[in-house]
Amino acid sequence: MAREQLELLGSLEGHRDWMTSITTSSELPNRLVSASRDKTIMIWDLSTQESGQPGKALKCLTGHSAPVSDIALSSDGAFCLSGSWDGSLRRTRDQRQG
Repeated sequence: MAREQLELLGSLEGHRDWMTSITTSSELPNRLVSASRDKTIMIWDLSTQESGQPGKALKCLTGHSAPVSDIALSSDGAFCLSGSWDGSLRRTRDQRQG
């Protein structure tokens, strides 16, 4: 049986602590959302970049007072729900979606 190998295309950097969750949407396959112990959520664009990078950070969202442990993205990519160790859930709307 042949073994498949993954090819590293590059790294996305922006969080200041461990990432705890990532999610994407089938309707927006080039959009990635990540959560971290640094209490932030980052929105990434994974479209091919001229600079050779695998993507770029579009936005860094703050508001939780403790690490963000989980995130979920709506199927159309318009809403994100985050859960934090501070005991709260936060719903975020993508302003570009309307």
